[in-house]
Amino acid sequence: MTAFLLDIPPRQLRMGAQIYTAFLFLFFMTGCATPVGTRSINIHETYKQLSKNTLNQGGLSNLSNQVLYRFHLADAFKESPDGTIKKLHAIACTDSRRELRFALSELSYHYAGRIGNVNNGVARSKKYYLASAVYAYLFLFETSNYAPPGPYDRRLRFACDLYNASLSKLIEMFKDHKNELTGTHRLPVGKIAITIDQEHFPHTLENMTKILPADMMLVRGLSVRNRLSGLGAPFVAVAKQNKNLPVVRSFPGTLFLRVDSSMQDLASGGVGRIELYSSYKKKALSIAGKHIPLEKDLSAQLAYNLNQNFLWDMGVMQFFKGAITPNGVYQLEPYSPGRIPVVFVHGTFSSPAPWAEMVNTLRADPHLWDKYQFWFYVYDSGKPIILSSSHLRNELTARIKKLDPAGKDSALKQMVVIGHSQGGLLTKTTAVHTDERWIQSITGAPLEDLDLSEETKQLIKKYMIIDPLPFVRRVVFISTPHRGSYLSKDWIRNLVKKIISFPVRLLKLSQSIAHAIAELGVGGTPKMGATVTSLDGMNPSNKGLLALAEIPVAPGIQAHSIIPINGDATPPDGDDGVVKYTSAHIDYAVSEFIVRDEHSCQSNALVIEEVRRILLEHLNQVKATN
Repeated sequence: MTAFLLDIPPRQLRMGAQIYTAFLFLFFMTGCATPVGTRSINIHETYKQLSKNTLNQGGLSNLSNQVLYRFHLADAFKESPDGTIKKLHAIACTDSRRELRFALSELSYHYAGRIGNVNNGVARSKKYYLASAVYAYLFLFETSNYAPPGPYDRRLRFACDLYNASLSKLIEMFKDHKNELTGTHRLPVGKIAITIDQEHFPHTLENMTKILPADMMLVRGLSVRNRLSGLGAPFVAVAKQNKNLPVVRSFPGTLFLRVDSSMQDLASGGVGRIELYSSYKKKALSIAGKHIPLEKDLSAQLAYNLNQNFLWDMGVMQFFKGAITPNGVYQLEPYSPGRIPVVFVHGTFSSPAPWAEMVNTLRADPHLWDKYQFWFYVYDSGKPIILSSSHLRNELTARIKKLDPAGKDSALKQMVVIGHSQGGLLTKTTAVHTDERWIQSITGAPLEDLDLSEETKQLIKKYMIIDPLPFVRRVVFISTPHRGSYLSKDWIRNLVKKIISFPVRLLKLSQSIAHAIAELGVGGTPKMGATVTSLDGMNPSNKGLLALAEIPVAPGIQAHSIIPINGDATPPDGDDGVVKYTSAHIDYAVSEFIVRDEHSCQSNALVIEEVRRILLEHLNQVKATN
């Protein structure tokens, strides 16, 4: 062998060695790179791959790609999406496996998005978005020999999103032409005749200027997006401008498409029904024996409604100009029997708008949402407190009588009233039984023993002898100046009086009451024609205010205090910039919560959580007594 190698010329020997080395290199390289294998990646990449779909990453999900590969349609879909959808539809008419319906839904949505930006693409994309919703519905509910998707099937989650997103796209396309939602609509294969059912939405589309998909709204200014998962496209219906109202009203709802046809029916003409539901009322539907919750987005409507400058400015305007909007109780939602009213009462220079964060967060708690309904009391906060408190009591009484004239709804008898700042003073008058204690604590004598005219006595009886409202069971005071605000100084009150203006009737009434109370020895007698404001009532030297602070809430009613302190002071020191701790503290509160914040603390997460705790405690107490 050695002799044989010696006979080979050196050049040929070197070439042979090189070829042999190259052969070995290729052999080992082929052994390292197998056709199938794995490599280590970050776990987030794995879940990104598993959750990929046309809604979140723009490409098709692995689940739909599996269907395309199975029928050798992957390349066909890239070249002719429309033709591939038609082919797969034909296959699905004889193959009842649900994954084909899922794939058709995602393919239709994906293609609709691709053609939406080309010439005449919007008109063409409508039928594909509609088809996506129809196919998703059939995947979820069509009668089949194959079991419906289980709760852990990724296709179930994706199909619900495809259904909802497709309907949201259709709402966007028809937002200014609501009536076009009905009628016969073309699909990629066949057509579907759609009617509309508005029975569960209390506002007719004819009275709306447009309907907007909540999915296409970015909510700002609220820390919680109150979104309840389910089926259907949440929307905001915008009402026509009412010439008697300075704001445009809107209403939250959900659009649901019910398909009453099979896959095979669509070619000759399917049947469907659009159903509109109020987000305040209907919670779930029954489909094919299943309990299906509706998708809701209450935050989108709340934020849309609050995107009006008037709602944020009205507090100051009403303080100085009087009732530019009607004073009274406003319900955030239609009356719902069996749910306890929570009434929010705003403070000085304010309006219901600053309660938005609290209400939105509380409504996001499903337990509270099931048990409570939220109302607001709106008033012009510049007028005397004694007038506003009387009006609040009268308005609440009238509202309860109107909603439940027979007194059958026990939930209405468990009302919770929450007041901020001056609103807390108004709130207290719903929960106290003064008898003549208030008057005697000021004068030292019964009303009948005082040398007053009969007219004066009647005014004092009307506004200062107070009984608790029989349906109020709990009150919450936030930043409440029970003993006055140190900002209600003489120079501030005098400056306000030069700016503020009341209607003549209100001015005369406030002056009459001021003169009557002055005869009791509360402050000096106002000059003829002088304006009396709520700031006079919050003066720390006001004897009537100080006397009321010492009267506890009536038996059977519980009071809670939330007191902000701006800084590191420890009670009894400290204040919130407007009210001292010693003014806000009351001994008869069953709980007192200190929060490090300024006077306007309604949006503070800790304050909201304390209110939540109180409301849950209230539910437990109501349950225990029933």
